[in-house]
Amino acid sequence: MGQSSKGEVVGMALGGEEAKIPCPFVYARGRHCTGHVARVEAYKADLAWIFNADSGRWEFRWGRPRSHFHLFCSEKGNHAGYPARDSDKMKFYFD
Repeated sequence: MGQSSKGEVVGMALGGEEAKIPCPFVYARGRHCTGHVARVEAYKADLAWIFNADSGRWEFRWGRPRSHFHLFCSEKGNHAGYPARDSDKMKFYFD
């Protein structure tokens, strides 16, 4: 399973039609899904709101997920089969 470089991910996050990421799911018979990544969820990520006394504002900070990212397809969601298990093909690990 291939992974995108950090630079590619940042570039794609900027948006636009050209930023659509093809769904990485491949069916058992080798056919590629025709959808695109519509949502990404980070599991076990550290999130925090911290008050900055110098600016008098709250800042949102986040840490790297300690587990994985899960991709969701525009056509098939999480590509869960029966019984509804998330497909490992839609999970990506940072390292």
